[in-house]
Amino acid sequence: MCADPSCGAAPYRQASGVPLAAVPCRQHGVALAVVIWFLAAMSILVSGIVYQARMDTRLTQLQVSQARAVALADGAIQLALADMMRIEREGETVSRGTRTGVYTLADARVTVGFTPVIGLVDLNTASEGLLVALFAYGAGTGEKVAEELASNMIEWRSPAAGGGQGLARDPVFSEARHGRFQAVEDLLLVPGVGRDIFESIRDSVYVAQQGQAGVDWASAPASVLAILAGGDPDRARELVIERAGDSGPMVPPADLDLSHQQQQGSSLYRVDALVQLDEEAFLRRRWVDRRRQGVDGLPWSFFRSEAVQSLNDEQRKKLVGLEYADAGN
Repeated sequence: MCADPSCGAAPYRQASGVPLAAVPCRQHGVALAVVIWFLAAMSILVSGIVYQARMDTRLTQLQVSQARAVALADGAIQLALADMMRIEREGETVSRGTRTGVYTLADARVTVGFTPVIGLVDLNTASEGLLVALFAYGAGTGEKVAEELASNMIEWRSPAAGGGQGLARDPVFSEARHGRFQAVEDLLLVPGVGRDIFESIRDSVYVAQQGQAGVDWASAPASVLAILAGGDPDRARELVIERAGDSGPMVPPADLDLSHQQQQGSSLYRVDALVQLDEEAFLRRRWVDRRRQGVDGLPWSFFRSEAVQSLNDEQRKKLVGLEYADAGN
């Protein structure tokens, strides 16, 4: 007890009756405060450990789901390639545009879509007018900004004369593989192209060693058809559905901009596999040459495989070419 008489508590005394040394009143409850702070610190520590454990568990579940999605998607892609080869061998008519098929593997639904690259915009060979339309209607930048971005792209990919001029002389861009695009992600290095613009047009473009200046509307996915339709996605979706159900000659619609129309044969395809696992959806994208034998002995070879993506509902609905197959199922 405190030895201060104003405290109202009697001092402790030794057996002899002599008071013990006085203890200041302000030290009352120090032990209790220390215990409370200790409990609070332990609560925070335990909460952090529990949260980290939950995050680790969720991350592990996601990695397992991604690995499963990759295996299912790759298996379905191989089956789809074999089916396409069988159809062609039997002489059946193969639809133009994005070709889709639905497979069920291990109780999972996998939708596979093949898009001929002649229906996409080649970053290395596309004409300036097509690039302007790509940015103006595909990314919604407006015509003035689209013209500037198209000019930057053409300067980027063009061989620099006299040791390099313009963008090629900038130290940031001097390592740009002599100006040619090696992957669609190289677009992010072009001045003015940000992440939002890139994500808006990435499904409409590709990179090839030998491409074409235009696109084939009959092979184009919905995203490219929307560009040719002046930025009208509803009209593009209508064309996807009409084209899929039309077995006759392909007649170009009058409301499409056909100034960029160019058709030539190609064995290159973009393959998209949409995997539905319970409440999660994943996209696996690969690029295949159907006329070149692979190292595994198969009559086709993959020249690029992209990492699997986890999709939300909005991203899933934006998947071009695959939404038509899902609409009927």
